[in-house]
Amino acid sequence: MAQRVNLDAMIRREDFAREIKDAPAPETIRELNLSQLLPNSAIRRQLRKPEFQRETNHWTPDQVLKFLSSFIDGDVIPSIILWRSTNFIFVIDGAHRLGALCAWISNDYGDGTESKSFYSDEISKEQIRIAGRTRRLVEKAIGKYESLDHMVGRPATDLAGRRAGAMNTRPIFLQTVVGNARVAEDSFFAINSQGTPLDETETYLIKNRYKPVAIGARAIVRAGFGHAYWSAFSQQNKTEIVKLAGELHKIIFEPEVTTPLKTLDLPLGGSKSPVDAMAVLIDFLIVSDAKGGTGDKFDPSVYINDESGEKTIEVLRGGLQIARRITGDLPASLGLHPAVYFSNDKGKHNRFLFLGMCALIVERLRANDDGWFRKFTQARQRVESFLLANKSVIGIVLQNLSKGTRIPKMREMFRYLVDEGAAKRSPEAAAVFEHLGLKGKIYDLTSSPRSVAFSDDTKSQIYYRQAINVARKCPICLGLLDVSKSVSYDHITPVREGGLGVAENGQMVHPYCNSLKG
Repeated sequence: MAQRVNLDAMIRREDFAREIKDAPAPETIRELNLSQLLPNSAIRRQLRKPEFQRETNHWTPDQVLKFLSSFIDGDVIPSIILWRSTNFIFVIDGAHRLGALCAWISNDYGDGTESKSFYSDEISKEQIRIAGRTRRLVEKAIGKYESLDHMVGRPATDLAGRRAGAMNTRPIFLQTVVGNARVAEDSFFAINSQGTPLDETETYLIKNRYKPVAIGARAIVRAGFGHAYWSAFSQQNKTEIVKLAGELHKIIFEPEVTTPLKTLDLPLGGSKSPVDAMAVLIDFLIVSDAKGGTGDKFDPSVYINDESGEKTIEVLRGGLQIARRITGDLPASLGLHPAVYFSNDKGKHNRFLFLGMCALIVERLRANDDGWFRKFTQARQRVESFLLANKSVIGIVLQNLSKGTRIPKMREMFRYLVDEGAAKRSPEAAAVFEHLGLKGKIYDLTSSPRSVAFSDDTKSQIYYRQAINVARKCPICLGLLDVSKSVSYDHITPVREGGLGVAENGQMVHPYCNSLKG
C-alpha cells in the first residue's frame, strides 16, 4: 500500500454552513504568494477547509516532493479554488497543494509542532515514519524553506539562490466561488466529480456528516483527537464521545502493524491509517448497531442527523459492546486471536472476516442466544483449524463475491463452521463454500518468485507460519490465546476444592472459557 503524508493539520476545519448568509460579499482575492502562508500571516490564520472535506492525507511523499519542486521551479500549477465568507477563506479545491506549501514552510509533514497540537500528541509511529521520509526527500531535492529564506536578498550564485530569490514572489493563482454556503458545497461536489473523484467512503462521510455513524467513525479513527466533528454537542456528550472513541480506537487499532511481520500481536481492525480505517469503522458501527445491521443488508440510510450527540453515543456504545465480546479481559470476552480470525497468512488484515464475525456476534446477542457462545467454545479448535488451513482460499473466495454479499457470506461461513465443529465434524473447504452457494473448483495459485532475496511479504509469511505453530493455546477449548489482549487466570484445582493462588495451580485461558468453568 502506498504511503500517505498527513497534511491535515496545516489548514483547520470550520462548518461554513454557520457563516452569516446575508452579509456583503467580501472582496475577491486573485492570487497568493508564499509569504502569505507563513504561520502568523493574516491569510494563513483565515484559511479553513469545509468541515465535510476529506482528510488531507492522500498524497505520497513523492507527490509532495513533485508538487513542491514544480512550484519552486516556476512550473504551471492549477489554480486554488476558494470561497470567502465574512470570517474565513475556505479552500474548496486545492487543500493538498496549499497544505504541502504550508508543511514545507512549517517543516511539519505530520509530525511537527502544528500536527502535534492538532492531534494532542497522539500521532502514530507510521505517520511519524512517513513524515520523516517526506522531509528527507524534500530537503535533499529542494532544501528547507528556512534555509532558502535566509538567502533572500543576497546575490544568487547557484540554483538554491535563484530559487530563494523567486519563491516569495511566485504567484499562487486563485479562483473564487461566488454565492452562499449552499453554492460553495455544490461547487465542491461538482469539482470532486472530476479529476480524482471522491471514493465511496469519502462520499458517505460528506453526505452523512451530521449522522451518528459518520461522527462516530471520525471520532474513533483519531481516538477522539484532531478536529471535533461533535463540537456542537453539550460538554457532557462531547466528553462521553471522546471517551468511547478513545477506548474503541485502542481495542480496534492497537498495536500498530509492522512490516515485515515480527509479532502475532495484531490489531482487530487492521491499519490505523485513516484512508484504510474509515471504511472498516463505518461498516463496523453499522453492523454493531441495532438499526443498521439487520438480515443480509447493512443499511446506512436508516440514520437521521444527530442533533444532540445521544445517537452517536448509542452507536459507539453498541460498537464497544461487540468489541469487548471479541477481545479484552471481561468474562464475556471470547478472546478471538486476530492472527487466526481476521488476517491472512502474512498478517495482513482481512476486513470482511472481521466484519462477518462481528455480524454473527451481533445476531446471536440480539437473539439472546447465550447457548451459541457455549457452542462456539466447543467448536473452537475445529473452527480455528479450518481458518488456518484455508486462509489463502478464503481470500480468493472473497475476491469472487460481490461487495454487498461479503459480510453476510462470512457471517454464514462462521456460523456453519461453529455448527459443524460443535457436532465434532471438520468440513473440507469445498463443503463449506458449497454451503455458501459457491460452486466450482477453487485454485490456490501463487506467483513464482524471480529473486533469491526474501520480499517483506515472504518474510512475514515465514514468521507467521513458525509463530502460529508454537502459539500458546487455551487448555480448556484448545483455541489460540491472544495473551497480550485477552487472557484470564484460572485455578487448575478450583478454590472450592482447596486450590491455592500459586503459580503451580494457575493457567492462562480465554476469559469466556474461565467464566464457563466457573
